[in-house]
Amino acid sequence: MSGVNLNNIYVGDNGRIQLSGGSSNIDFVDVVDKMIAARRIPAVTLEDRIEKNDEKLAALREMQDLVTAMKDSLSKLYGATSFDKSKDIFESKQVYATSSNGGGSASSAAELVGVTATNAAAAGSYSLEIDQIASKHKVAGNVIAANPADDATGVIGTGQFTIGGGIGSAQITVSAGDSLQDIRDQINALKGNTGIQASLVKVADGQTSLILTSTKEGAANRMTLSDDSGSVLQNLGILSDATTINVTNEVDIGNDAQFKLDGVTITRSSNEVTDLVDGLTFSLFAAEPGTTIALEVEQDLNQAKEAIVGFVDAYNALQTFINEKTYVDSATSKASEDAILLGNSAVKSVESALRQLIGTPANGVTDIANKTDYSLLAEIGINFLPNAEVSDPKLLNTLKIDDAKLNQALLTEPDEVMELFNFRGGSDNPNVSMTNFTNNTKAGEYVFDIQASGGTITSVTYSITGDASAQNVAATVSGNYITTENGLKLFYSGSGNTNETATVNTSVGVGAQFFFELNKALDTDTGTLTQEISTLEQQNTAYQDKVDRIDERLVGQRETLMDKFIAMETALARMKNIQSSLDELMAAGKEDS
Repeated sequence: MSGVNLNNIYVGDNGRIQLSGGSSNIDFVDVVDKMIAARRIPAVTLEDRIEKNDEKLAALREMQDLVTAMKDSLSKLYGATSFDKSKDIFESKQVYATSSNGGGSASSAAELVGVTATNAAAAGSYSLEIDQIASKHKVAGNVIAANPADDATGVIGTGQFTIGGGIGSAQITVSAGDSLQDIRDQINALKGNTGIQASLVKVADGQTSLILTSTKEGAANRMTLSDDSGSVLQNLGILSDATTINVTNEVDIGNDAQFKLDGVTITRSSNEVTDLVDGLTFSLFAAEPGTTIALEVEQDLNQAKEAIVGFVDAYNALQTFINEKTYVDSATSKASEDAILLGNSAVKSVESALRQLIGTPANGVTDIANKTDYSLLAEIGINFLPNAEVSDPKLLNTLKIDDAKLNQALLTEPDEVMELFNFRGGSDNPNVSMTNFTNNTKAGEYVFDIQASGGTITSVTYSITGDASAQNVAATVSGNYITTENGLKLFYSGSGNTNETATVNTSVGVGAQFFFELNKALDTDTGTLTQEISTLEQQNTAYQDKVDRIDERLVGQRETLMDKFIAMETALARMKNIQSSLDELMAAGKEDS
């Protein structure tokens, strides 16, 4: 039973109305409420814990988002493999183009050609000269004495004609009463089958011309036209006889693109050329014979720098958040109101691991030309912000970039910067290349013995130089893929008819170490942050179940207490009635005497 206390009137669930304390002068509703409140203190304690956990959960989820953002900032910095190199920011390319015409006037390179490069493009230089760009075949008919929507058959007649292009052909029927719009619409409805589209030009009132154009450029997409019955196309001025295009009205014959690359003459049917050089797309805009366009394909170091800066920014955002949520005033030794994650083991674990990695060297980087490669972030200008420059406690243990030092490293030794960040795997056998790795893959020298016959691999064993526990270990073979026990995955492109050996040297850069550490913290099953969030969620569920059980039990107790107080009030009221009756009888007896 539950009720409300309104000016000492108690109304039960059954509609019974009772004056609270009407006989006893005790406000029993208030008394019961206070008794239940006292008994509910354990539930209030649990609700306080839920509220605190909810605050922690909100902070941990925000931290989880920041860790995810930091991991994403490393997605192209840790050396992920792909055949087109699209996952490695250090393989980004940019193209510089300049034009010249032997001392004569030349259009700018941007007016003549656009060249884009993917990561798969190799750095290099090219010389381009555009003699002719590809064009669409176009024929414009004579001006016909009719408006586009008028019946045109009185001028051009009726019949059937066939149109064909680079895709296929189709027959068009012109019936009595058809307009030029009707003919245009029939042609355009079939352009996906023919490769020909039609348009109308209203020259003046009562004067219209029909124009046919191939949908694609090049000689292979030129139109073939014929009047099959009647003379519709001839009457339109598009054909000079039943099968011959009227050359007088042929606006463009539909040329192939012709150009020279490094002196070699090349022909293509389109101005978009994607099959000339791996990773390069050429968009031909205009022809200018005699003008040479010099193309330089280089590493896009700006993209690499932006990625590195993005990683540092993401690290600092995470560290600043941790500082805010764990801040203790050194002067008073008191935690701030926002320090809801102070002492949290998961937060400590993530922070400690990341801070340690800042000073951890890349593992397995090699010496080139007797010069030691970069192995620490500090060597390219990335280091902790000095305490003297920490103006805000939130900036403690954040990173600072020496811009000049980073620029110098990227400009002079970009490959070494790449090795500092990436997981790298180089093979001395062109038939064996690395395709993947895991967080368990070690840096080292892997020596493979590949047994093959009949076009397939029969077995593979490998040894890791200097590792006594990894000698003559059998690798897993699946088709042309070879996988070691620690997750190094290779692709074999040989004939499969002879036995081969391959030595693969791997190194684990700082970017890869960070990426796998963050991935570990975010793992959906075993991740440090994931488990902490799950633990708090489970606690809250258990706490709420207990609160619900306490409240359910208190509902019954309140009902019992209310019943007892109501019974007491009823008994007191009855006693007062009896006493009143006795008083009346005694008073009457005295009067009679």
